[in-house]
Amino acid sequence: MKESYMEKTVFAAEEIEKIKELQDKYNTLGVQLVQLKLAQKNAKEYLNGLNDQELLIEQHIFDINQEEKDLALQLDEKYGEGSLDLESGEFTPN
Repeated sequence: MKESYMEKTVFAAEEIEKIKELQDKYNTLGVQLVQLKLAQKNAKEYLNGLNDQELLIEQHIFDINQEEKDLALQLDEKYGEGSLDLESGEFTPN
């Protein structure tokens, strides 16, 4: 029976250094990718918050518009159609 015998091979210092440099580059890019993903997640959460605020403001605008219409109807029923000078409070019928 023949024994398999393997010689140890030693890489040159330059080759080892090049491998280490590549590993460092991978590690750096991995960290950058994680940071980017976190920034994207935070940006999405921020954007969702802005969208929620926009919807809330739009709802408030709609509510105020409805209040204005209701008040206009009440005032028309009470005073009839006309125009109001907000500074003096004077109403001029049509």
